[in-house]
Amino acid sequence: MQDTLSITGLLVAQLLPWACGAVWVRWLLARTGRCNLAIVLGQGFFIGIFLTTLVVRLWDAVGMTLNFTALASVVAALTLLGALLQLKRPATASVAVNPSSTPWQFTLVCVLLALLVWRYSTLFQELLLRPLYAWDAWMNWAPKAIVWFHQGTLVDYVSPQGWWTADVDNYTLGNRQAWSYPITVPLIQLWNMLGAGTWDHGGVYLSWLLAPLCLGIALFGHLRLAGVSLPLATVATYLLLSMPYLNVHSVLAGYADIWVAAAFALGVCALREWEQTRHWAFAVLCLALAALCTQLKVPGIFMALILLGAGLRAWLALPPRLEAGLSLVLLLGATVLIALGVSADIPYLGHVSLSFERMEIGRMGFFEPALHPVGGVIAEAFFELINWHLLGYLVPTILLYGLFRGKLLQSPDAATLAVILAFIFILGVFFFTGYYTQALNNATLNRALLYTVPAIVFVSALHLPLQKTD
Repeated sequence: MQDTLSITGLLVAQLLPWACGAVWVRWLLARTGRCNLAIVLGQGFFIGIFLTTLVVRLWDAVGMTLNFTALASVVAALTLLGALLQLKRPATASVAVNPSSTPWQFTLVCVLLALLVWRYSTLFQELLLRPLYAWDAWMNWAPKAIVWFHQGTLVDYVSPQGWWTADVDNYTLGNRQAWSYPITVPLIQLWNMLGAGTWDHGGVYLSWLLAPLCLGIALFGHLRLAGVSLPLATVATYLLLSMPYLNVHSVLAGYADIWVAAAFALGVCALREWEQTRHWAFAVLCLALAALCTQLKVPGIFMALILLGAGLRAWLALPPRLEAGLSLVLLLGATVLIALGVSADIPYLGHVSLSFERMEIGRMGFFEPALHPVGGVIAEAFFELINWHLLGYLVPTILLYGLFRGKLLQSPDAATLAVILAFIFILGVFFFTGYYTQALNNATLNRALLYTVPAIVFVSALHLPLQKTD
């Protein structure tokens, strides 16, 4: 017999982590003098979800049975603590999201907002009416959450080989690698299941609808904070939130990809602010989002490393010539090491072995480097298919504009560098590894591209003309 859905519990499961994250993001960023409501709400959703999953993990680690009321009380206490800490702080000036606007700007915002409300109301309907059938969601993520929901504890998942001799409380999954995947995504599902009191209702995946909305809110807030005009910030947010493939991952809920994309994009936003202000609060926010990336999916580990690498480069702030020379030395050094063959065990990532004949990268498995003909498929994804609107035409236009203004040859800022490196990483995986077959059949190509698209939209809006505050 199916459990009865608790609407109240489901709403608490959505709103309580959001409130907790918003309170702590405001506590963190209020001291910078560069904060607005959109950033607090948007970033707060993801930070709150992350904090909640950490609470669940700590609760289970001390041996207590998973109970929604008890867990919600802990999250509520964290929220109250963050609120009380801010009562003792003097008010800090913040940057307004929407200063006075002209009638046509106000009209534009209202029209685009109405279109988004209509779009996401239909997505909400689809989410509630359509059962979870997305293949990877069933195979890799949802089973863990469902088992934990019924067992009341985070039972172990082991490899298929280890399962034959494992204890009765151990489980495995059909995908040979899924047992070792990071567990934050199933923990998000589990949290909603505990609140809803059931595992088989579409409402438990409501977070997958809120995630892009909060990503859009945060994107808008960061663009306004960066001085982007109200019309351009609104259009950029609309273009992101109406992208068909982003909407697909809201409706076919259960995948990890939308969370990786959001965490990386918001990490890029925080990185940009840290480079501009050098305030430690934005560095902490960027580090928190990088940590979230590592706990979502294996590719998220590399997205986090890219954030850290771009942040390190911004922190060092070397002269351009010295930076170019050092980069060349590092590239040559890496080439020599790979030619000689290098092998090491890296915590969390696993065993890494690099050579030109065969590479093994921990959780990603091994592959033989070779160039594969996937350029046409990637071009088709951006220039012919409808998954990304006109992004494939927008980015080259911005590059030509940068070339015309003489900015293209300048050293990129940290946010732009992070996006470039992430895009190169995604392309490199498909061009040089066995994953190229997943590009040729369009099985995972767009899912991987999704990791970078929100960040590309953010950086693109920053480099368009007419971005000064109105």
